Amino acid sequence: RLEEEKCKPLPHNFEEAITLTGVGWFHYKLLLICGLCFMAVMVEIMGVSLIMNQMECDLKPTLEQQGILASAGFLGVVLSSHAMGFLADTWGRVVTLRYAVVLSVICSTISGFSVNIWMLIVFRFMTGFFISGCQACVFSLCGEFHGNGSRVRHVTLLSGFMCVAMMFAPSMAIGILPLQIHMFGMHISSWRILLIGDVSVSVLALVGLFIIPETPKYDLIQGKDELALETMRKMFAQNTGRPSSEFPVHRLILQSGKSGASLSNVHGFCDAVRLIWSQTVPLFYRSRVFHTLNICLIQFLIYGMAQGIFMWFPTILDVMGSRENGDSLMCTVLQSLPPANTTDVVGMEHEEICHIDVDVSTYELMVTIGGCFTVIFVIFAYTIDYIGKRNLIMGWMALTIISLVALHWVQIFVLVVICLTVTMAIGNCGGLVSTVAMEFYPTNINAMGMCFIMMVGRLGAVVGSNVLGRLFFSNCDTVLWALLALVILMSVMAFFLPEQRRKLSSLSTELPVSAAVTAPTTPILSVLSSSK
Repeated sequence: RLEEEKCKPLPHNFEEAITLTGVGWFHYKLLLICGLCFMAVMVEIMGVSLIMNQMECDLKPTLEQQGILASAGFLGVVLSSHAMGFLADTWGRVVTLRYAVVLSVICSTISGFSVNIWMLIVFRFMTGFFISGCQACVFSLCGEFHGNGSRVRHVTLLSGFMCVAMMFAPSMAIGILPLQIHMFGMHISSWRILLIGDVSVSVLALVGLFIIPETPKYDLIQGKDELALETMRKMFAQNTGRPSSEFPVHRLILQSGKSGASLSNVHGFCDAVRLIWSQTVPLFYRSRVFHTLNICLIQFLIYGMAQGIFMWFPTILDVMGSRENGDSLMCTVLQSLPPANTTDVVGMEHEEICHIDVDVSTYELMVTIGGCFTVIFVIFAYTIDYIGKRNLIMGWMALTIISLVALHWVQIFVLVVICLTVTMAIGNCGGLVSTVAMEFYPTNINAMGMCFIMMVGRLGAVVGSNVLGRLFFSNCDTVLWALLALVILMSVMAFFLPEQRRKLSSLSTELPVSAAVTAPTTPILSVLSSSK
């Protein structure tokens, strides 16, 4: 019997096993698919801000209705994020994403055929409601296929697809909005074609979701050890080009000792409520409550500030660029506008409008800005392990502080655009904060944690897009000083973000690998030592 025990292969924990699969073709394919999912969220929500002027002829919205429309997608994301996190942790990351993307594609396509403004608002809300799964579940999906050595870099690269979306959506607008389209003897408004065209990203993401498996970490938490091992063998074969039979891992053990929740345990409404509660409460355990609240508040402020500026960015550029005297202070220009101008931009007499000319210069500038942001994220991805997530966040916030101060005195139009862009780019820090959260929450509540903080972030985007723009036109100087104070506050809060300590490599030289990995988080080591 002793000889049988010796011949039995030693078990590996998840971190050891996933590291042995390597990083290669499978992970690059995974990054593209997850990136398309994340892009789909941004394109669907951002696409509405690009059609505001063009859809006036058809739907004749009031200013208030346009404000509701701008927030509808974000509100849908806010209301469904908690449910999406619950489903991802209990039903599976991939399955949840597949259904979410299918339903969002249907709703988005129908919105392109809206006959009135309220139909458009309702279906954009439903699109946001279903597409929300793609904004947070993808971080868990991507991160759980990686070991500690490559996880942070790939999740940061995944966040960079937000910037790719900032190039894609305006590029689609440049190519489609100026068109005069006639089919079957009818005139079809180009903004409808744009909304339907934006669905292409979601369709590509959906195709990709059907060619990747469930994460092995989720399967392991659910007690499906053999399925998790089979997935790792396929990853090993795709990454190395070697047969899956050569994968050196034959047995897996659960590190945390905690199994995940499953929808198979739900037999009624009360069971569902108890399961949702059991998945939510751990986010606020004494050991996590400070970090959870800190992350949520930072995300709320980041997305509120970034989206609030982005939503009104084209309008501000148009107003600044139309000044005959050229360079001037941004606040002087915005506050000199009569109150009617801020509404007349979007509330003109519809009876006199039958066609609105499309100025693509603003979209071209947005494409350029998206390209710059993409480069920034690539730099982040390849320096984050050396500089640290907290240091990168605080460094970018320092640049934001400089830009906000400069906006009080800079008069040259190009410099105003640069400072405003850097300020708006604080949204990039949202991806870094999401990376921090993804590492902080354990697997059994990871998707719930990610969806919860992203829900709070999108709530900030709703508040920012409705409040910040209007204040810019009435109290610009006060708003800039208030934003400066908030960024300083966020810099202090960022200092207290949890940072995973990367001392595993040094531990592994002194202890067996399994002990080095599990010692900080599980009681396995003490059991082994007592048995000796």
